[in-house]
Amino acid sequence: MTIKERIFATELDTLYRSLPLPLFMSWFNSLFLAGILYNHIPKTFLYLWIFSNTLITAMRYGSYFYYRRVFESQSTKKLYYLYIIGLLLSASIWGSASLFLLFDSLVYGLIVVFVAGGMVAGALGSVAYRFETYRLYNLTILIPFIVVLLLHPSQEFHIMGFILFLFGGMLLVASKKFYIHSNNSISLQFQQEETLKALASEKMRIEELNARLSQEIKAKEETQMNLVEALKASKQSAKAKEAFFATMSHELRTPLNSIIGFSQILSRKKELPDNILTYIEKIFFSGRHLLDLVNTILDFSKLKSGKMEPHFSEFSLKDLFYEVSIICEPLAQKNSIEIRYPLFEFETIIADRRMLYQVLLNILSNAIKFSPQNDRIKCTYEHTDVHLFTFCDHGPGISSEMYEKIFEPFMQIDNIDGLNSQGTGLGLSIVKEMIEIHNGKIWVESILGKGSCFIISLPLAPGNP
Repeated sequence: MTIKERIFATELDTLYRSLPLPLFMSWFNSLFLAGILYNHIPKTFLYLWIFSNTLITAMRYGSYFYYRRVFESQSTKKLYYLYIIGLLLSASIWGSASLFLLFDSLVYGLIVVFVAGGMVAGALGSVAYRFETYRLYNLTILIPFIVVLLLHPSQEFHIMGFILFLFGGMLLVASKKFYIHSNNSISLQFQQEETLKALASEKMRIEELNARLSQEIKAKEETQMNLVEALKASKQSAKAKEAFFATMSHELRTPLNSIIGFSQILSRKKELPDNILTYIEKIFFSGRHLLDLVNTILDFSKLKSGKMEPHFSEFSLKDLFYEVSIICEPLAQKNSIEIRYPLFEFETIIADRRMLYQVLLNILSNAIKFSPQNDRIKCTYEHTDVHLFTFCDHGPGISSEMYEKIFEPFMQIDNIDGLNSQGTGLGLSIVKEMIEIHNGKIWVESILGKGSCFIISLPLAPGNP
């Protein structure tokens, strides 16, 4: 069966399946109309019209059940002609109402015309699956009404006839569009089915090719055993790494936060002896230091695995530096270090706020860490074709051959100068990764014995180098 024949069969099936309810409504409307006109027209005509309508309705119900029983074996053309005959008979009965049920009363004539027009309009959703079927139904009912109304001597009936003519034309246009959309939908459905069949056939062909490829792979398995074992070892190592960082996240950060929190609560107890408060303070700072180390390692892991995605937004630089100063000022005041921040008014930047906060905090923390007591740290900001930040201290400085190495993982500035290590050596590495996520740059300029300046350049718009 061709696609065109399948479309026709589907449209015919839709016509029959949508038949029962409209048939009942047509018969009910005939009874309704007969009840209104019962005492106004000859009862012989009315009984004959109702009987004919009932008989044709019963015949069409019979054709519906016949179709349900034989549609798989019977010719679609024969079933279509059977439907056309029933439709024509039904439309003819309603068209004959213009001869038997119309009389000189304008009110009752309007009721008859309204019901007949309603029958034609209601059939749009059940008969228009084939345009010629609806056209046949529309014209068979409305043409007799239009002719009778236009030939009537009353001007009011002429107006009704003209309105019915326009109404029928509009319904025909609507039915044509309905049929086109329905036909296109069915056609698209079958085209999709054909496509799925083609895809299924292609899938079978691919499966055959895969089967051949599998045989070739099996033939080479012996030479690839070492690679498979290495891959297994690599996967186990990756799982161990993930388990390690998950343990650090859940098993270390939670108790550390509890230790820090409880030590803060205890430090507020004024009734405790001074030596106990000193111990509590050491517990607090040690816990904070250890938590910073854990968070640093976790951040580094996320950056390297690509799981730390930037979330760009526009925010105030003044507010950002204020938040950074809240953390850095106590550390600086402890060593009598003055930090000179840039003067901001309404300057904003588009960046990942959390990342940029972490960058500034790490850079300033390092500057405080390596600055001598009673010293000064200077921070500046310039806005040209980029955002340019500088952080200068008067620490021991960094030799030129170490400019690049200090941004490598686990490379500590402390170790360069022979000082004791107090961190993971990941801070500047994380800073560089976060800056590069923004398509920015960071570098250092330093003179041994005089200090260092870290410079950060960020593009004006995220994603632009």
